[in-house]
Amino acid sequence: MKNSEFIVGKVPITKEEVRAISLAKLDLSGVCNFLDIGSGTGSVTVEAALKNKDIRVTSIEKDQAALDLTRLNIEKFGLKNVVQVDGTAPLDLEEAGLDTCYQAIFLGGSGENLEDILTWSYQILDQGGKLVSNFILLENAIKSYKIMEEIGFKNIDLVQVGVSVLEKLGGGHYLKPRNPIVIISGEK
Repeated sequence: MKNSEFIVGKVPITKEEVRAISLAKLDLSGVCNFLDIGSGTGSVTVEAALKNKDIRVTSIEKDQAALDLTRLNIEKFGLKNVVQVDGTAPLDLEEAGLDTCYQAIFLGGSGENLEDILTWSYQILDQGGKLVSNFILLENAIKSYKIMEEIGFKNIDLVQVGVSVLEKLGGGHYLKPRNPIVIISGEK
């Protein structure tokens, strides 16, 4: 999906190229329950729900502006297979009425709770389930990789994605780089 299809504000969006790679690594075919932690604008939530009608997507966000943007994007696309949770991961899923296991988890934002969120994610992930996370800061990516190894994730993969987009400059064009993103994936 194009970034231009989403309602955006001052909340970060997972850009379409990074989103495509992240969703491919999650491999949502055959997944019943998908969790998006730190939904931001909701681009991952929406694309996952829109392209996988049989999936139930749970979207967690703690920031009110981001929660509102995710809701607006869910409404824009008329999605009925998304449950939005206003809160900070890790959270009590039973208390939220979402006591279930997940086959796929996307971590788009962790705040200061990275280790707790990764440990919690491993616990609620089905055997063979996948977790994919995106990072801008190298320190957080390296920390995540080490924590995932310690927890017991298998087939951990770390890739750095650099995307540049064509921009007009005077009478010509150049490739304007976007922030490089580190994508880490692993399997329980």
